[in-house]
Amino acid sequence: MYNQARFITHGRWQRILVAAICISLASQVNFQTYIPGFILAFSALIMPIFLYYNGDINPIKLMLVISFASPIFRGVQLLITHGESGPQVIKLILAEIGFYLCYGAVYYLLYWRRGQRTNSSFFLTIVICDYVSNILEVGLLTNFQGYSYRLFQLLFLAALIRSVIACLLAFLYHYFTLLMRQESHEQRYYNFIWIAASVKSEVYFMRKNISEIENVMKNAYLLNQNLQADSNADRKDKDMALSIARDVHEIKKDYQNVISGLGDYFSDSNDANMQLADILKVVIGYVRETIKNKHQDILIEVHNQVDLVVPSHYYLVSIISNLLFNSVDALKDRSNGLIRLTVADDSKNIIISIHDNGIGMDAETQSRIFQPGFTTKFDENTGDVYRGIGLSHVRIIVEEQFGGKISVQSIPNEGTTFQVILNKQRLTQREE
Repeated sequence: MYNQARFITHGRWQRILVAAICISLASQVNFQTYIPGFILAFSALIMPIFLYYNGDINPIKLMLVISFASPIFRGVQLLITHGESGPQVIKLILAEIGFYLCYGAVYYLLYWRRGQRTNSSFFLTIVICDYVSNILEVGLLTNFQGYSYRLFQLLFLAALIRSVIACLLAFLYHYFTLLMRQESHEQRYYNFIWIAASVKSEVYFMRKNISEIENVMKNAYLLNQNLQADSNADRKDKDMALSIARDVHEIKKDYQNVISGLGDYFSDSNDANMQLADILKVVIGYVRETIKNKHQDILIEVHNQVDLVVPSHYYLVSIISNLLFNSVDALKDRSNGLIRLTVADDSKNIIISIHDNGIGMDAETQSRIFQPGFTTKFDENTGDVYRGIGLSHVRIIVEEQFGGKISVQSIPNEGTTFQVILNKQRLTQREE
């Protein structure tokens, strides 16, 4: 059972007062049955729901307040409307007080003080509470002389119906909140996958850049040695060369510390495998959300009949997402934009094709699009030209991680198609 959820988030006494008011009002919806003064009220439907979602409240305290508020409220109404005589009103009030006190005591003994609570035990307890409390109320109204077999049947049937309805309402609301919470957790997990994929791709290229940093440091030291050997060299130049070498060495150490920290956290040994369908769901969901936020008129179609498990899913997320965002950028000024993602299996390779009906590219741009540093994207206001890991890095991941290749075909003003061919064996094996 869901013990921690609270239907009302205020303090305990505030919740008790709210419960008393609501149940007092609900008790006005009723109908008389069997004997004068005995009513079957709607309040018995509300009471179990409050008990279910306020498991931290002692039911005896709750029923003490309710037994004061609800009967007094009913008694005042009867006196004002002259529906009953004074002694009869007092009798009705005492009987109703007995109902609520009995309900709270039975609930406390059979359910609340137990350590283990389940939905089935809650339902059975509510049936018993309703049934026993109604028997006591009838007894107080008839001086314990109005019992009959038919009365017991009627009271049990009423208790069963009210308990079923109340528990269904409580349980359905509980499971609805669980579903909403599960969906929220799933969305947060997908967002984490997206962020982790970006970080892991950056770490991958940071590792590759270590050798370039080492070359800069080595050249700075060589320059310093050459200047030291040259008697005509300026002393400031010698010191500057040595300072550059030392600074680059410190940068390298900081770089390695960052790589080590991020690399350990996003290590493949800590990752669970992902189905290709789930990878596509993560990527497509994020891209669609971006399109929605930008108010673009773009439809994404996904055609995938391939069912396989991908251990190195972060890299695949980076590949597909970067190509999809390239298509989104190509469609930014177009209406009725279309991006079609197709995944096929030719036994040895997995072929991923991403087509868009965007602005396309000329032959020169196609020949340079995978070169390091080349981009056609820049912000005219800020001059920013960076977006994602870049197509040159996408090509490196495709080739080095998955033993594949990437190609592009494009016609200006008609559209572009990227095709990625990944070695199936490399795709389904864990990175060493």
